[in-house]
Amino acid sequence: MQFKYQKGCLLGGLSLVFISISSLKGNAQDQAVMQINTGVVKNTVAPTLHGIFFEEISHGGEGGLYGEMIQNRGFEENRIPPGTTLEDGFIVPKRTPHYNLNGRATDWKMPWTLKSEWPYWKLEKENNAAISLSLTKENPLNEATPNSMQVEISSLGSGKTDRLINEGFWGIDAKKGEAYQLSFYARTDGSYKGRLTVFLQGEDGKMLVTHNFSPIGSAGWKKYSCTLIPASSDGKARFGFSFGATGKLWLDFVSLFPQNTFKNRPNGLRKDLAQYLADLKPAFVRWPGGCFVEGINVESAPNWKYSIGPVEKRPGTFSVWGYWSSDGFGYHEYLQFCEDIGAKALYVFNAGVSCEFRSGTFIPDELLQPVIDDVLDAIEYAVGPATSKWGKVRAANGHPKPFPLKYVEVGNEQHGPWYAHRYNRFHDAIKKKYPQIEIIAAMGIGDINRRTLDSIKVTDVADEHAYKAAYWAFNNFDHFDRYKRGDYDVYVGEYATNSGVGRGNMLAALNDAVYILGMENNGDLVKMSSYAPLFENINTRHWPVNLINFDADRSFARISYYAIRMMNENRADENLKSSLKILEPASPKPKYGGSIGLGTWDTQTEYRDIEVYENGKLVYNSDFIKRPDEWQAIRGSWKVQDSAMAQTAQGAQRLMILKDRNFQTYTLKLKARKISGTNAFIIPFAVKNARSHLRAHIGSYVNINSVFEMVSDESVADVTPQKRLPKPIETGRWYEIKLEVGIDKVDCYLDGQLLMTYKEPSKLIGIAGRDKNNGDIIVKVVNGGDSPYSIKMELDGMQELNPQAELITLRSDSLQAENSFADPVRYTPQKSIIMGVRQGFETSFPPYSISVLRLKEKGNRKPAIKSTRETTQKANNNKTGA
Repeated sequence: MQFKYQKGCLLGGLSLVFISISSLKGNAQDQAVMQINTGVVKNTVAPTLHGIFFEEISHGGEGGLYGEMIQNRGFEENRIPPGTTLEDGFIVPKRTPHYNLNGRATDWKMPWTLKSEWPYWKLEKENNAAISLSLTKENPLNEATPNSMQVEISSLGSGKTDRLINEGFWGIDAKKGEAYQLSFYARTDGSYKGRLTVFLQGEDGKMLVTHNFSPIGSAGWKKYSCTLIPASSDGKARFGFSFGATGKLWLDFVSLFPQNTFKNRPNGLRKDLAQYLADLKPAFVRWPGGCFVEGINVESAPNWKYSIGPVEKRPGTFSVWGYWSSDGFGYHEYLQFCEDIGAKALYVFNAGVSCEFRSGTFIPDELLQPVIDDVLDAIEYAVGPATSKWGKVRAANGHPKPFPLKYVEVGNEQHGPWYAHRYNRFHDAIKKKYPQIEIIAAMGIGDINRRTLDSIKVTDVADEHAYKAAYWAFNNFDHFDRYKRGDYDVYVGEYATNSGVGRGNMLAALNDAVYILGMENNGDLVKMSSYAPLFENINTRHWPVNLINFDADRSFARISYYAIRMMNENRADENLKSSLKILEPASPKPKYGGSIGLGTWDTQTEYRDIEVYENGKLVYNSDFIKRPDEWQAIRGSWKVQDSAMAQTAQGAQRLMILKDRNFQTYTLKLKARKISGTNAFIIPFAVKNARSHLRAHIGSYVNINSVFEMVSDESVADVTPQKRLPKPIETGRWYEIKLEVGIDKVDCYLDGQLLMTYKEPSKLIGIAGRDKNNGDIIVKVVNGGDSPYSIKMELDGMQELNPQAELITLRSDSLQAENSFADPVRYTPQKSIIMGVRQGFETSFPPYSISVLRLKEKGNRKPAIKSTRETTQKANNNKTGA
């Protein structure tokens, strides 16, 4: 479908497109009717609905949001975490009881992959140079970070190119003409009397900038600093020291920051990444975790008191994701960031228990009081008067006024009566001293945990986490409708569509948008939400799908980011009673067209006698002896044996597909026999290609269940609930499998018995609300299907509509589409003005689109423009259309 552009104009500084209603009516569009009763308010939508959650994962902070450009700046990252030992290449926590295993300890351990004593540093020397490096704790800079680098130079190379190099975080972004602040500490024993040169060097070896310090000769630690301004740009630069004399010297706490940080703060944040977060206009910021706040054991869990004060005196925290955080972005910097972007602080504290999926160790109840006191101190640091003990420390750190701390959360993802008892102790102590602070209870991983909630005396907010597969949100749009209301609000502290969507794509964004509509539609219950995780440094990914991707010098936000931002900027204040009815087409289009396939997962299986019938007529039958080339092996070890096609390799996603065939509605029959392995049979259908198809999985979940699955970009998601098999699939027995593939439904039979059914969910979801500030009716529609929908808008209770309306659309031509480093704003929201709006008008919503339609009563002719930043949209206007 193409829109006719009528004329352009400038409105409020924005370049907009005018579109007539007649041009929005396309041929052969699916039809729907949306009825909106503008006089009936269902519930209100909290202004706090959209926040952000930041955790140190995938180097999202260290080497990401935090502006430091030197990795392992204090030479401390060879340390193993507190409370662990190093055994055969693994860090092993003390084997004390797990909080949720009835007194038993786990055998959990973590690989320790560091091989160097000084990770991310290296010595480059000429063959005739005699230079050695060693770490020492002798005469430390401070006790919190005791290591320093000893450099002993017996002779320099003739070319004088001997260097100590730091690679940064997979490169250093050196920009021509911009200033970078370098500082480091050095001392000598008097033997080193020459210059010390610092430099930034391009990936091609070219020197971008150098600076000489001369002489270096202090017997005690001395801080050196300078400003480096590169003569040319290189996003993969590196930092180094070069030496001008023989002798011994010691180096510590080498730090390099861009001068141009977010809000120009020293020890500040990387500007582009911080701006992404500010542009979301979050109501709150949840920090520091997530699993990070739990620690791999209680000894290594983060402590806010160690993350304030001089950065060189912060010992750092070992992240559960396998690397050290310097804590340069500490508690004070976090609170300052909240203030800078106008967000409330939501501080998550460790509840005296470590991560359930790591060691699960805990502090016994009788020793918990110091932990409670520590939390009270944290709150006092944030909001206490400047005359209080910790308020005085805050003031000394440069912030006499209180910070905007509004919420605290007791732990992360703990659950059950044991946790509830502990929660009650924290709750009572905090409310007694700080009744204004709202307290959030963890609910484990998943929906509201009744065992936890029923054991909690009282809570302000319950935090459920929702990592879902593709189409879960469409299938369960009424998820929150079904919740029993109580005396608490719901915070969805972590949500994302992260299964069946590759590393993130338009399919993920469509599902995320529908999930948001479900939360917004239940505004009386769901008051807060935050996507997770926020950041991924592409050089170190710890989670399958993340909102913002970056490396040293580039970044892009995924389509889901723009969907969230679009939803927040057009958040209604109250939900209106509405319904969306899809009209049945006269000639419905089959939904499962494509080829067929064979597959296994950790199983060795044989298939034979494959037949496809269309309208009762045989249109394909296999003959692996005579026509094996009809099939293409994608993964696995496939071979013909005894007239059957056998897959004999172990491993996931073993796949073979029938080439060059396209079936629409049909019956697929075949025989299958399990030879060995873990699961049983996988029958792909609706095969578009090897990376995109549906499949019936018989014997999933270790040969216990059956389920329909979707493969998208080679990642897998359940699209039906796991259903128990009548009995496990037997080894060595031939089974008859049949798939009845209809227009919109697929039935799977095993030996003549119906095993499971899949019916594609409605892919058109819509809600309506009102902006109380200007009276706009805000209609939000997600079209997750591959055809445009023409929706007739019937509004009850409005006298007469303004003939102009504003339409904001985020769309793509493919479910696999996504922004990228090469084209970072290809898919962003586009704005248009629709002309000729009236009662009962029809407007079109493109396939694979997220749309916001803002309607006004007549008399208010100027469409409302909330503060969307349009630079990315204007730059991209000709790429994606309206």
